[in-house]
Amino acid sequence: MSAIASALYLARQDTYARFLSAADSESAVCWRKADDQYPTPDAARAAQDAAYAVTADAYNRMLVEPVGPHKEAKAVVEQIRQLGRASKDEQDWVAFKKAREVFVDACRACLVETLEA
Repeated sequence: MSAIASALYLARQDTYARFLSAADSESAVCWRKADDQYPTPDAARAAQDAAYAVTADAYNRMLVEPVGPHKEAKAVVEQIRQLGRASKDEQDWVAFKKAREVFVDACRACLVETLEA
């Protein structure tokens, strides 16, 4: 493995992991909001806005180099947005988890390709 491929692999791995962590955190905020776990609507909105900013930043880092799982990441973001707008009974966690799984699989494939390049 060349030094360039190794550096690229590590950078992409970090980018994908940061996005995944941000998506998981934001989805947890969506759950707590729908479950009325925040003391006020303003607190819920503030938590959701803060989580959104982190996810958006992580997603935008993947868009800078439109190689790899950026389309799969967009599907994860779309699922999170739906979770954030839905009530507890309307939240579709199966769809979110599926989009997350597809993203992880695409990340693995991209990382393997990076090492093979």
